Amino acid sequence: MEPREALMRQVETLVRMDPAVEKVARRTADYALDITRAGSDGTFFLDNLFADTRELAPEQRVEVIQRYLRSLWQESPDALPWEQAREQLLPVLRTSTFGKSLQTKTKAEPEPERELVGRRTLPFLSELLVLDLPESAMFVQRRHLEKWGVDEEAAFAAAHANLARLPDDGVELYDDEHGPLWTVETNDTYETSRLLRPGFLASFAGRVEGRPIAILPERSTLLIGGDARPELVTRLTVSAEREYGAASRCLTPALYTVDDAGQVVPYVRPGKDSLAHRVRLSHIQLALAEYNAQKEVLNTLHQAREVDIFVATYSAMARKRDEFPISWCVWPLGVDSLLPLADMIAVHLSEDSEEFFTVPWAEALRIVGDAITPVPEQWPPRYRVTQAPSPEVLARLRAAQVSFEDFVLP
Repeated sequence: MEPREALMRQVETLVRMDPAVEKVARRTADYALDITRAGSDGTFFLDNLFADTRELAPEQRVEVIQRYLRSLWQESPDALPWEQAREQLLPVLRTSTFGKSLQTKTKAEPEPERELVGRRTLPFLSELLVLDLPESAMFVQRRHLEKWGVDEEAAFAAAHANLARLPDDGVELYDDEHGPLWTVETNDTYETSRLLRPGFLASFAGRVEGRPIAILPERSTLLIGGDARPELVTRLTVSAEREYGAASRCLTPALYTVDDAGQVVPYVRPGKDSLAHRVRLSHIQLALAEYNAQKEVLNTLHQAREVDIFVATYSAMARKRDEFPISWCVWPLGVDSLLPLADMIAVHLSEDSEEFFTVPWAEALRIVGDAITPVPEQWPPRYRVTQAPSPEVLARLRAAQVSFEDFVLP
């Protein structure tokens, strides 16, 4: 039997053994089960469960499935008063598109009250709120804040107060000979949340060589080293790429550091060597994944709304002469478009022609001005352009064109 089908049958059997379950129906296209239990309807998507159990022995698989089911049946945040909920709130890092595809799976139109409570942190990442419940963490939605009678600021303040109280007993020296390299293994599923604690990453200055740098390729992995040794930076870059690609709950393949004020920021490796290019590529890889996921969600919504908007693809290439990675997108003139924020724009003159020229994004924005406008609700960022530039503006764009080989960062 095909492994995914075998898991679905096993879950169906275990669900039907619960006397409180009234109805179970397959949602084959989404690899999910619609379940009615004790009068409440819900959908159990199985992709994460499949990823978590595919390598397990049969008895271990049953234990994990039962744990998943207990998390489904546990008390909902709706039933908790604010006085109790505030003690269980914690912040978590997730990708910028986390939860978006799930909304389009279950509803043609997203429900604003069920939007996850979050705020933008690092590029292509978001800080979300969860309730740390006995069986699992449950994400806080807008409707929960309304029920509790609190705003975002109060909820995040409570979550960060709880985060500050989490022990750091699992912060240990992982490799002193080739490092120093530190690992965060607190085994509470909030390892990467420590990076949201003010001053946490900055506190490793002096414990590592050079400026502290961190990788968090998946939700429970956080490694911290210093950027003084190129071989350690290479090691972290390779590890981040490998674990990000293999993880079922991946987070980011990129590297992060702190600025002069101690704030966590994307790590940019100085210089123009292959290691600097590889570090830059790690951030582009994250952008590629997030923009691709966002494009799928937007196309689904536009189709449901019967809206004709071109959602441009975020693409990347390595320059021939030095392997420098460059991101780019296509702007088809005269087409209502949503453009990702990239290094370069390929201006496509018409559908009937293959002719195009490339302009650095920053220069195109300076020339076109308000004709390219940011869409505030989109994260990762998108810019909307609804009409072709005038002949005069088009001439200025042509005059500013730069090839990929000649592009330099602003």
